[in-house]
Amino acid sequence: MTTALTVLNLVPPRVLEAYGSNGDRLNFNDIYTSPHINVRVQYEGMADRHTVRVRSATGRYTYNTETLTVGTSTYLSFRIPRLEVIDAIGSVMTCNYSVRTLAGAPLIISKSLSLHIDPQDFDLSEPRLAADRKNVTVKFLNMTRGYTVRVRWHGVVVHDTETQPILNDSSMSFAIPPIWITENLGKTVVINYSLHQSGSNDNLMFSRLLRIAL
Repeated sequence: MTTALTVLNLVPPRVLEAYGSNGDRLNFNDIYTSPHINVRVQYEGMADRHTVRVRSATGRYTYNTETLTVGTSTYLSFRIPRLEVIDAIGSVMTCNYSVRTLAGAPLIISKSLSLHIDPQDFDLSEPRLAADRKNVTVKFLNMTRGYTVRVRWHGVVVHDTETQPILNDSSMSFAIPPIWITENLGKTVVINYSLHQSGSNDNLMFSRLLRIAL
């Protein structure tokens, strides 16, 4: 392992959609319609048959990409799903990668990129699923009239609830059809919600994610 560390210079990964002099900031609106962000790994000592995997972490959840093998290209390209970026809006996503130089060799971890995701106008905390799994509750700071909310259920099928207007600063309840539960038994679903200013052409704003094993 000592020899590998002296040969390899595992610089931080790059997020191609990031901006700023250090490439460490991301505006979600820049990737609003994209299914993922693109991460590029390129390091000194990169060699044929090295295996590499990227990891992103927010303090709430850690996402691991697929493992790729170095071939003839001078870099490797990885994708981090849009939902993982949504979960990090207004906070920091730490991205690094691990390298295994040959089968059975220890993993070597790269330096990290601290990617700052720009905040939205509202800090949208994750929703809550009732113990009986019949309702999802939405409540966040500074709830105000003039906006609508819709819950999205990411399971084997992606479902949306009806859209409700915010009437006051109280919590909002959204009914969850039983079929959404039964079709995902034994699986983990991801639940979040969107906020939209009524009558505007503004992009939706998105809450952090609730992950629930059913």
